[in-house]
Amino acid sequence: MNKEGEALTAGNFDAALEYMDVLESKSIISENAGEIAKSGSCEALNDFLRVLYYNNWLINTRWQDWTGIAETHLGHPELLEEADVETIRKILTVHVRIDRLFPGDIADIISKGYMFAIFKRIKELYQEQYPADSE
Repeated sequence: MNKEGEALTAGNFDAALEYMDVLESKSIISENAGEIAKSGSCEALNDFLRVLYYNNWLINTRWQDWTGIAETHLGHPELLEEADVETIRKILTVHVRIDRLFPGDIADIISKGYMFAIFKRIKELYQEQYPADSE
């Protein structure tokens, strides 16, 4: 897990963006609905979260300070269009931490399409930051 302000590599973006299709189709939820209904999670979601952890999308710091940012963006997803990498990392960190306390948050924001909206912004940021790699 990275600290706030540390740069992400093209590889960090690539690893996360492997989930674009799964998030868009929400198949990670539909294929594991029974298990998610019982526990709020499943192995496929845990794999997704591990990718976020291991590829520095989550920040090791006081995430509680960012709940307002995450709530604002959840209520107004159009704000994601202007979000920078650090804001995206804060939003992801808050939701993953909330999911640890209240299993089902990640499944819920995937079901609602919000996680896909976050990942669409990640893809845009990747294309801006690494134009040669993202073609």
